[in-house]
Amino acid sequence: MMSFSQEIKEELTGVRLRRESDANMLIAGYTLAAASLKYSREHGQWGLHYVSESTTAINFIAKLACKSYELEQETVLNVHQRLNARNTELLLYGRGVDSLCLDSGLMSYDENGDKSFATVLPKGLESEHLCRAFIRGVFLACGTVSDPATGCRAELVLRSEFLAREIQRLLSERDIPPKLTNRKHMWIVYFKNGDMVEDFLTFMGAGEAMLKVREYRMIREVKNNSNREVNCFSANMEKTARASAVQSENIRLVMTELGADALSEELYEVASARMEEPELTLSQLAQKLGIGKSAVNYRLKRIAAIADDIRNGRGL
Repeated sequence: MMSFSQEIKEELTGVRLRRESDANMLIAGYTLAAASLKYSREHGQWGLHYVSESTTAINFIAKLACKSYELEQETVLNVHQRLNARNTELLLYGRGVDSLCLDSGLMSYDENGDKSFATVLPKGLESEHLCRAFIRGVFLACGTVSDPATGCRAELVLRSEFLAREIQRLLSERDIPPKLTNRKHMWIVYFKNGDMVEDFLTFMGAGEAMLKVREYRMIREVKNNSNREVNCFSANMEKTARASAVQSENIRLVMTELGADALSEELYEVASARMEEPELTLSQLAQKLGIGKSAVNYRLKRIAAIADDIRNGRGL
């Protein structure tokens, strides 16, 4: 069964790329988040190596990169029977590798004109549509979103602290500020607020996934409200039952020790009604007797005082 994260990646690979620059920026985001340099003895040259659990995402990137940079590709599917897991390895190689490395920010030239592999951001991210494409590429490489039926959390798991902090900045500048933490030598850019997760999905172009998250959030909210009402009702019923038990015990004590004649007509009326229907609340008891709730409460307190006198040996 496809995970929710995989559903999102399927949706994102179907988002139409209207400009070549969008395609290149998406490739850049994926490359910065997931690629490493690898020498291929078989081809006698360096290439960009990617590993992903999402076959859809990695094939999508391979197709875009080969078209934009005139590269060759080699893919290998790895299946781990013992771990019940699978991933796909991709090697991109050819004359356009340097151009891809430069455009993505994986490689740059220093002031002496020498190659440097210190990570930098690609140029143009101040543009809204290019930033969307870049973040979409990063998510395709390392993003997850929890199943909306069980929770609401989105993560980008990155190896580079620099890239993590820059992504946090880019999203914060667009009023979608994520949190940042470090876990097992990886940097996690994440959202755990439902509204933020919805905004993040919308920003990337995953509209269907956003609606699914919203639907499950609404369902959970209705269930939570219902549970609160049930819990409140149960607590009130328990409180009523305890109070009724005490009141009934007071009435039985007075009736046993002093008899019904010891009570005035008003007190006897309330006492009889309470003994007949111990489950009624004070409001329901008052409605039955045709008097106010405060009057019922006052009369029951008078009976309680008489019962206390009996317990303390003071008689009536």
